[in-house]
Amino acid sequence: MSNSQNLMLDVKGNESGQILFVIDRNGNILISNEFTALSLGITLEELLRSNVNYLVRKGYYSQSFALEVLSQKKSLNGEVKTNTELSFHSIGTPIFDDNGEVNIVVITAQLKQNNVKLDKLINEYEKTSDFIVADSSAMKQILKACNQIAPSDCKVLLFGESGTGKEVLSKYIHNRSMRTNQSFISINCAAIPQSLFESELFGHEKGSFTGASEQKKGLLELANKGTLFLDEISEMPLDLQAKLLRVIDNPEIRRIGGTKSFQVDFRLICATNRDLSKMVEEGSFRRDLYYRINVIPIHIPPLKNRHQDIIGLADKFIYIFNHKYNKKRKLNFKEIDYLLAHSWPGNIRELKNYIERLVVVDECFDDNKHISEGSILIDLNSLDSKPLEFWPTLKEIKKEAEEKFILKILNECNGIKSVTAEMLGIDRTVLYRKLNNYKENKNT
Repeated sequence: MSNSQNLMLDVKGNESGQILFVIDRNGNILISNEFTALSLGITLEELLRSNVNYLVRKGYYSQSFALEVLSQKKSLNGEVKTNTELSFHSIGTPIFDDNGEVNIVVITAQLKQNNVKLDKLINEYEKTSDFIVADSSAMKQILKACNQIAPSDCKVLLFGESGTGKEVLSKYIHNRSMRTNQSFISINCAAIPQSLFESELFGHEKGSFTGASEQKKGLLELANKGTLFLDEISEMPLDLQAKLLRVIDNPEIRRIGGTKSFQVDFRLICATNRDLSKMVEEGSFRRDLYYRINVIPIHIPPLKNRHQDIIGLADKFIYIFNHKYNKKRKLNFKEIDYLLAHSWPGNIRELKNYIERLVVVDECFDDNKHISEGSILIDLNSLDSKPLEFWPTLKEIKKEAEEKFILKILNECNGIKSVTAEMLGIDRTVLYRKLNNYKENKNT
């Protein structure tokens, strides 16, 4: 078996806990994995858009054996420390073309210690923006819009069914804003009793009402310099809507029972699963508040309309819960069929809970689970005639589905790559790179 064949086996068999980079001769990252992105504190999507020169320049890791392998044209190894304070033993191996020039470099790096820092990274990974999968064109457009508006302080109104990830998307915007190092305060307006709403929002002074035994800062005050996320804004009482409107117009607050006013400065993001314009017409939501908060409206489609995202989300949840429960669970093809056929009325929240149950109890499907025909991009039935050890991995399934989808769109666009890239919501250079990879794979 050749050196390159051995390396491809290493790539396909990469386990969590191992860093993986495959770069071209210009330093562009061609292949990586979730754990590599996690170790650098960025998303896999961001990592795959990066160049190793940029990562070193920005201090994501202390040393790049990939660049040294490119320069010296030989295998190298040593210790690498990342900006998240993890240490790895790194091995860089060059793959040469027919002219003896380095064509690609494969970097593998094993974690030197599995410690508290890694557990903390995993927890942060679960809490923040990691669950945003943008394989569908709709989500790609949404993330593109979020990246454009994040640096500004403009107000955002997120529309979407319950469980579509509105709070996660609001954190995504916050984490890419100028306020990223400040507080992110989340308020579920549907979960606060009406009698306590004003106290929770504005705070109170000691003795201002029965039960106010201590002074308390309100959530508006706690959000100062950061981001305030008002989930289910439609459930806010009308009298509180008027008070919130005053804060938006004149950013200062006064605690209940207090005489001193506080200046507040926060970025406001609101979310709802209801039709606010209809509520305005019915008189159950203030028209003036609606127009104040509806500066940048973003509509998040339900998961049933984002089939391309389902497997990607499942893959992320599998990764999280395997680590959390010390499992090595993988999805079988019957389960993949079910994931793509199910309507997911509870959206991402339902999918997350479902995957957690699969990992914990290792549940199998009953025979009465029926899958609608034509819902799968890949012919999974053709695998029945193959031994289990020859079945592809989930990552290979995703790769094959992506290739079929891209080539189908290219055909529908009559081979015009610029139009195809626009339809797919990706840059033309990314499309060219993928098409070249497909061509090279067919020729090998």
